[in-house]
Amino acid sequence: MKGVILMYETLYQLVVESKEDNRAIEKILKIFKPKIKKTLLQTGLQNREDLEQELQLKMMNLIKTYNVDTVGFWEFYERNRKGVRQ
Repeated sequence: MKGVILMYETLYQLVVESKEDNRAIEKILKIFKPKIKKTLLQTGLQNREDLEQELQLKMMNLIKTYNVDTVGFWEFYERNRKGVRQ
């Protein structure tokens, strides 16, 4: 579990950095590359390259437009559970 939390924090930090540094986006894509490759094995060979490019473009767009200032679910849950309002 500790590794998952560490990866989450690293991923979050990279998303924050990506707002000003495109190298952070490249690092995020590299993290997800094995998962993308494995998932693409479920598709036809003739479509894999195009699908991989489309997925990368979609991820880049999502990373760039992700609002890092939005409170995460568990933080929202804890604040409401404790009665903290914002």
